[in-house]
Amino acid sequence: MESLASQFGLELRSAVQRNISPITKLAFQLFGLCFTSVLFLSCNANSQNQISATDSKDVELIAVEEIKPSKLSDVVDSISYTRLEYHPDHRARRIDKVIIEDGFVYTFDYSFGKSLSVYSLDGSFQFAITNPGQGPNEYRAVHDFLVDKGKIEILDIGGKMLFFDEQGAFERSIKLPFSAQAFIKIGDDYLFQTGKKLNELGRNGNSCEVIQYNLESKKTDCLLEINNDRRINGSWEKDMLKRVGNEYYYATGFNDTIYSKQDGYFSPRFIMDFSLNGLPEEIFDKNVSVGEFVQFQSNNPEKFYHSAGIQVSSDFLITRYSSDGLHHLIYDFKKRNKAALEFRVKNDVDGGLPIPFTYVLNNRDIIVVYDSEYVLGRASELQKEKNQFSKKEQAFLDFANKLDTDSSLAMISYHLK
Repeated sequence: MESLASQFGLELRSAVQRNISPITKLAFQLFGLCFTSVLFLSCNANSQNQISATDSKDVELIAVEEIKPSKLSDVVDSISYTRLEYHPDHRARRIDKVIIEDGFVYTFDYSFGKSLSVYSLDGSFQFAITNPGQGPNEYRAVHDFLVDKGKIEILDIGGKMLFFDEQGAFERSIKLPFSAQAFIKIGDDYLFQTGKKLNELGRNGNSCEVIQYNLESKKTDCLLEINNDRRINGSWEKDMLKRVGNEYYYATGFNDTIYSKQDGYFSPRFIMDFSLNGLPEEIFDKNVSVGEFVQFQSNNPEKFYHSAGIQVSSDFLITRYSSDGLHHLIYDFKKRNKAALEFRVKNDVDGGLPIPFTYVLNNRDIIVVYDSEYVLGRASELQKEKNQFSKKEQAFLDFANKLDTDSSLAMISYHLK
């Protein structure tokens, strides 16, 4: 099979001249877009996926290399804490996804505890779903979950869906005619991310990456055909599909494009430009093993790539990229400002913990759920580092004093300026 390096050869030479990455330029071509150094204008074409300057949002290029990492205090002005009550039914060890919906907090540990726990906003435990197994009411390897009007839906491996009521009681399960890695509701339908594997879910039998599907009628519409295969086998991604109001967003790792749903299809909304410092195209050749790919990344940590995982609110979009370690990219929709935070940037707001992951973006609050041991450990370190504390540092220490080793989790909210 022709290598990706060969396929992109001409694009690479053109991109070098323009100082734009090949995959960035390709994304524009795939959607009928012309690039100039300043403006993005639509070209005439017949594709339904085309973006026009008059009936869709502008595509915005984000020059990632030009964004200098910020201090936490540059983007966060306050931090608040909530102790999530311990309960024996809850057995989470590592939280994979958090949803805040209608006054409740839903946390799910997919891999270790395999437990979904529900809390009120003050941290009071409500109930848990802990059903690992292979029965009709059990899940084997959870890919995603959602909450719809208080009811909980779980997407399991192999296209199995499980439905639970508002109190966590099992209702039913179904088997989808396809496998999916992520899903969200869109009216009476669902959007499913069906991955980069070959399928016939697209128009004219083409492979489709995101579909809209109705459980009752079985009607299937392809909203984004697979346009590149920059997905490494064995990768496990989360937070690929997001909704805020009537806006829908989609992104995957190693693809520098963040899509939004426009005119019934997913089209580019943001393109992360890594210039010439991104991962080289040849490393994505199908003949390159996962081990070789990981080894290349290890030997070239300075190379940029999109790590995906998106969180969206009406005010902000947050995603991740890697270059000498992971970074959070924070985009302000209203101000169109961009900020970058290093993965483990020192917390200079209250001396507490950094932001390792963005579990959910709740309005202007980045929500992170920590094991209480990390909070207690950081509080102990802070007390050794200094003798006098600011008001915010003392608030962090006071919260830590309410925890003990038997405490379950701590929910921390970082309020964006």
